[in-house]
Amino acid sequence: MSMATRRSSSRWPASLRHTEHERDPMRLFVFLHVLSMFSAVGASYGPAFLVHRAAATRHVPTIRGVFSTAKAVGPLIPVFFLSGFAFALLAIFTEGFNPFRPWLLIAYVLFAIGMFTGFRIHAPYGRAVGAAAEASPDAAPSPELNQALDNPQETFAYWLDYAVVIGLIFDMIIKPFGF
Repeated sequence: MSMATRRSSSRWPASLRHTEHERDPMRLFVFLHVLSMFSAVGASYGPAFLVHRAAATRHVPTIRGVFSTAKAVGPLIPVFFLSGFAFALLAIFTEGFNPFRPWLLIAYVLFAIGMFTGFRIHAPYGRAVGAAAEASPDAAPSPELNQALDNPQETFAYWLDYAVVIGLIFDMIIKPFGF
């Protein structure tokens, strides 16, 4: 090792002094976890925003078009989230994290809330509105479409999901109650 390399590397704590051959290949699971979760959030929240904007218009052709587009992405959403969860578990064990750290327990609960609202509220809402929009005349929403659109559970779950994502981002970055 040259004198310049030795001098520059001694400025950093030993835990931060890694050379290329010392890098941990298991960081790949952390990357895949983050990639999967970003994909999941993008695939679910982008269409969800458009769906709610279309529903607010009460314009049947718009609702029909947006819901049919969101329907194409819908089956991929749980795949992204579940693969992100699987990569998270792999990262926990390959990176040596304690799976019972408070910030991970918080993440598990928030993830479960998000999955619950997706399967029990958003998916049935999407199917009901999509079917009612297909059957509704173009001029005005049918009573069935209005009933499907006026689902208070969906409105609550829509905003709850934003709180869950904000909570997860806070939890993953700040790691409350210790690292």
